[in-house]
Amino acid sequence: MPVYLITYTILFWIPALIFMLFLLKAFGAPVRKGFWAASAAMGTVSVLMEYLFLKFDVWFFSEKIDRLVGLRLFGAPVEEFVFWFGATPFCLALYLMYGRLMKKHAQ
Repeated sequence: MPVYLITYTILFWIPALIFMLFLLKAFGAPVRKGFWAASAAMGTVSVLMEYLFLKFDVWFFSEKIDRLVGLRLFGAPVEEFVFWFGATPFCLALYLMYGRLMKKHAQ
């Protein structure tokens, strides 16, 4: 069972999709544009870091330690992209929601 894939799908993608579907509408257009621009920028940086870290053996993936799906994109397991592209919008969503909550409590 690909625990890595399942874990990061549940931890990041599901909450991030809920945020994007329901809560992102509550923010104005500049915040939404900023959200997507930051997501694209961080996704790009994350992919570059992934390949650099793999190339210089900063980390590696072993089927003995954690079972993977087996799909690879230019040498990196697809699970890593689930992590990077799920964690970025999730963290940005937390940041936006926290900022909004703090504004309400400051009034």
